[in-house]
Amino acid sequence: MRARNATSLFGLGDLAPAKKKALGIVYASSVALMMGVNFIQPALPALSGPFGISDSALALVMTVFTAPAIFLSPIFGVIADLYGRRLLLGWGLIVFGLFGASMALAPSFTWLLVLRTLQGVGFSAVIPLTIVLIGDLLEGDNEIGGQGLKVFLDRIGYLVFPPLGGLLATIAWFWPFVFYVLTVPVGVAALLWMPETKGKSNEKTLTYLGDMLRLARHPRLLVAFSAGFLRFFLDYGFLTYFPLFLVRTHGISTATAGLLYVFFSAGAMITASQAGRIAAGRDKAHILFMAFVVSGAAVVAVPFVPGVWLVGGALFFYGLANGVISPMQKSLLTQNAPTELRGGIVSFDRLIQQVSKTTSTSVVGLLLVTAELPTIFWMLGILSFASVGLMALLLPSPRHAVASPGAS
Repeated sequence: MRARNATSLFGLGDLAPAKKKALGIVYASSVALMMGVNFIQPALPALSGPFGISDSALALVMTVFTAPAIFLSPIFGVIADLYGRRLLLGWGLIVFGLFGASMALAPSFTWLLVLRTLQGVGFSAVIPLTIVLIGDLLEGDNEIGGQGLKVFLDRIGYLVFPPLGGLLATIAWFWPFVFYVLTVPVGVAALLWMPETKGKSNEKTLTYLGDMLRLARHPRLLVAFSAGFLRFFLDYGFLTYFPLFLVRTHGISTATAGLLYVFFSAGAMITASQAGRIAAGRDKAHILFMAFVVSGAAVVAVPFVPGVWLVGGALFFYGLANGVISPMQKSLLTQNAPTELRGGIVSFDRLIQQVSKTTSTSVVGLLLVTAELPTIFWMLGILSFASVGLMALLLPSPRHAVASPGAS
């Protein structure tokens, strides 16, 4: 009864047992991958002492993790569409877990970065598939609800992983990395029980790439790509340095800084659980624009709000916006791409997002050399406001709107 009520809450309705099992593996994979970033962000300050590195060098832990996807996402997308999703999902999770746990044994910061890079290879293979597989397994309004459930469960990860990562880091810097081994059983489950869902296509690689490049120029997909870039530029710039800002300016522990991520998770869970209802009868692109305005205002407010717990209030509103942006952007991708090209389109989106993540942490790290931490937040907020206007220009007017590419 509880499972049925949960699926009804997200507009999924009744699903066949085999589809439920497949979706369970997809959602478990998505939550497991949350450990790649959100589990480590609050623990970053704990690495400074043992490895003797500066605050700006901490950004490398995030940069080397996201950088492999810039080169590998297009390759993995082609493999997923032409040869299948299941093996990529299973082995990617196993690589992610094994190299992640190995970082706990790193003898130096250089070795930690090498192992982190290899972990990023596994991450690159899996992260687009969690979106693609929901699009493969669900259709129509069910797909929007399924993407919303993914975001909801991810935000539960935000409730658990940042506080746990920050707490473990207060014991010893290496304990958060040990927990990556828990991802390995999820990978084994994917290899054993995940059905193959790739579209039926006899296209050769060159024909496939040509079709994908033509599809990628569709205005609504361009909005989705732009929204993905902006979302992760804000998330990585903001959330990577948010705990450092609190530790340096408010004198709190990494555990307390991690606990504040609960506000973000609560806000995102509220809106993500209602994604299907929010989207009903409305243009997803316009909903995205409004959500980015809210997120920009929340980021700007952080350095000006007095008191640690009031800062948590700003984080709550940032979460409300994020819970709207994430499923709407994902649905714009999957509903505007046919099954046989979906892996490539989502992987191309992930390439854009990995460029965003990598440049965000690098740019913010460089800015910290000459600017104060509070300056970073209002700069990110202004970027959000400006980007909304630029994305709006990508959409054709109603008189010139073109048909959805996924429908052709």
